[in-house]
Amino acid sequence: MPRPVKRKPIARSVLLFYQLVFLVGILGYLPLFLWRLLGDPSYRKGLSQRLGRLEPFSEAGGEAPVLWVHGVSVGEVRGAQPLVERLEREFPDHRVLVSATTPTGARVARRIYGEDRVFFFPLDFGSFPRRALDALRPKAVLLMELEIWPNFLDTAERRGVPVMVVNGRISERSFKGYRLVRKLLPQFDRIDLFCVQNPTYAHRLAALGVSRDRIRQTGNLKYDGLDLVEEDPPPDPDLKALLDLKEGEVVLVGGSTHPDEEMILGRVALDLEKKLQKTVRLVVAPRHPERGAGVAKDLSRLLKGECPGRHPVLRLTSVREGREELLPASWLVADTIGELLRVYTLADLVFVGGSLVHHGGQNMLEPLALRKPTIVGPHVWNFRVDVDLFLKAGGLVQVKDEKELAQEALSLLESEERARALVDRAGSILLENKGATERTFREILPFLRSAGWTRKNKDQESSRDG
Repeated sequence: MPRPVKRKPIARSVLLFYQLVFLVGILGYLPLFLWRLLGDPSYRKGLSQRLGRLEPFSEAGGEAPVLWVHGVSVGEVRGAQPLVERLEREFPDHRVLVSATTPTGARVARRIYGEDRVFFFPLDFGSFPRRALDALRPKAVLLMELEIWPNFLDTAERRGVPVMVVNGRISERSFKGYRLVRKLLPQFDRIDLFCVQNPTYAHRLAALGVSRDRIRQTGNLKYDGLDLVEEDPPPDPDLKALLDLKEGEVVLVGGSTHPDEEMILGRVALDLEKKLQKTVRLVVAPRHPERGAGVAKDLSRLLKGECPGRHPVLRLTSVREGREELLPASWLVADTIGELLRVYTLADLVFVGGSLVHHGGQNMLEPLALRKPTIVGPHVWNFRVDVDLFLKAGGLVQVKDEKELAQEALSLLESEERARALVDRAGSILLENKGATERTFREILPFLRSAGWTRKNKDQESSRDG
């Protein structure tokens, strides 16, 4: 049995202050929210769910016990997949429901887990968390990485619902922020268990006052979700056809890019063409696909200015909508959801975005798992520990600016031996870091048992099979 956590009471006045601050934030965001509500059906569809009205999800499962897994966006809901699948194998008569905060995260989650199991996380205001918890009546809640919502956590505790953080991480920036408000909102005391990725995050949580007996180092679930390949996979045939790729042409892919990074990559691609004396095809996948039209327009202007006779820059959504007459494309903007891995198969070289601008980086594990030489910029604080791990092993390249990006890209494309050594070393690191799913499962299992989840009897299962 898990030991009971000694709770520090959250004063009603503190929660009231938090709710007032939250309300001010909602009011400030209201104009943008209303604009999106009118223009994006996904916002309208999810509004009732954000208000805590989740009865349809409860009714669909009948009396089956519920485990609630929450991830903010795409990375978190994908990262949860190995653990969700492990739980479903162990508890086939139970329901694992998944929530997300962003529309993109919800769309990806529905593709992975199914429409009837995915919903938007309730706003952490007023009675919305209470409505959601009362509707679903979960036996436990798993929060991916580190989602701290004081009102939700307080409500879960009052209803006796254990809450655990899995795949926990806390960046240096988040650590500094939490340290400032730690005494005002003792929300960490509402969490029963922290399964964190590495010793650095464990140390930061302990420094915030989390008792060591509630912290476990279980590794990074995202490594378990990767399908490692031994050989460079062939390019996706459909995307290859869209670009009409020819033998000897080079493909530079920018994954999860942010504003300004696409134009940097465009200039780098043109520079590489001159130095390599080869055609360089650029494919960018913006982190936020709704930016696709603007990105394509900017890149078209750049390409036409330098190479006026070339084919156009196309958006993948335009092709998906049936505008094949525009083909083939010189450069491609992959402004769709769920196709980034397919895009990476095209690459001779990958740059992972959010890192040349002050965003903190994006997940670089996926292209490395596909044996793609990968470059990141200097701003990677969201993935600092992982980046350092690969840099130390020589499995990743980091640059400080556009000039260095162009230099390193040229070096990797000119030296097949260097590129191969880089992806070999990265593959070894990826393999060494698998196993987090089973370690996490073992740690959360006692809490699930104490919450009333019954584990499948494998002996009975075996006798039936025999």
